[in-house]
This record gives sequence, C-alpha cells and structure tokens, in this order.
Amino acid sequence: MNFLELAKNRFSERFFSDKQIEKEKLDLILEAGRIVPTACNYQPQRFYVISSEVGLEKLKTVTPFHYNVKL
Repeated sequence: MNFLELAKNRFSERFFSDKQIEKEKLDLILEAGRIVPTACNYQPQRFYVISSEVGLEKLKTVTPFHYNVKL
C-alpha cells in the first residue's frame, strides 16, 4: 500500500465499544504509537493504559476526556 492510498483510507473512530481489548492487540497498538514519527521528534508522547476502576476514577479527576469509558 502506498502513502496516498493509505491517506485516502484513513479514518478517525468516533464511537467506542465497551469490549475489553486483548493484550496482544493492545501491545501492537502501543508499539505502533511508539515508533510513529512526530514533527522532527519534537512532540513528546505519553501513553497511559488504564485497566482498573480506581485508575479510571483518578483519570476523571484530572481531565474531562475519558469518552465515557467503562471497565
């Protein structure tokens, strides 16, 4: 697949399932995010994987961006 084809077929997900993702798939997603280029590598990235109700409640105290996730 060339870049133009990839760019034409990309999309942004707007609706999320409450189904838990398998660890193998999550590991692949995190690895892809780790190696993806940023603007001259000047944009630091952080990924937080929250897998408990306690962690989710802590997240909700610091940001409104939790997309109504349920664990």
